[in-house]
Amino acid sequence: MKSIGNQLMLLGVVAALGIAAGTTTLVAHHSQSQFEPELTVSVEGTLSKGSWSNPHTLFVLQGRKVGSSDAPQEWTVEGPSPRQLETKGWGRAVSKPGDKLTFEGRPRRDGQPELLLLSVTLADGKTISFKPE
Repeated sequence: MKSIGNQLMLLGVVAALGIAAGTTTLVAHHSQSQFEPELTVSVEGTLSKGSWSNPHTLFVLQGRKVGSSDAPQEWTVEGPSPRQLETKGWGRAVSKPGDKLTFEGRPRRDGQPELLLLSVTLADGKTISFKPE
C-alpha cells in the first residue's frame, strides 16, 4: 500500500511541475516588457512583408518616424493574432507589400526599430485601433 501511495504522490508532483513549467512558458511568451509602456511612436513607410501566423502577426516596413527627416530604415511591428486583426477589419487581402502604411505603437526600450502595434492607418486612409479598451 505504501508504494502505491508514494507512486501517486510522485505522479502528482510531476504533474504539478509540468503544469508550472507550461504556465511559465506561456507567461514568458506573452511578455511585452521590452516595449516602453508610456511612450507612443508613429512610423510611416512602405510595407515590405507581413506574417499572418499565430500567436502574433508581424509586419516589416521601410519607414521613419512621422515628422522625421531621418533616412528610412527597416521597422518591425508586432501585432495581435490574425483573428484579432480580422475582427477589426484588417485581413490578409487588405494590405500587400508596397502599400503605404502608418503604424502607431509602443517602441522598444533599447531603441531598436520595433513597435508593439496600437493602431494602423491603411493605404486608403482608414485607421484601425487595437488599443486596449
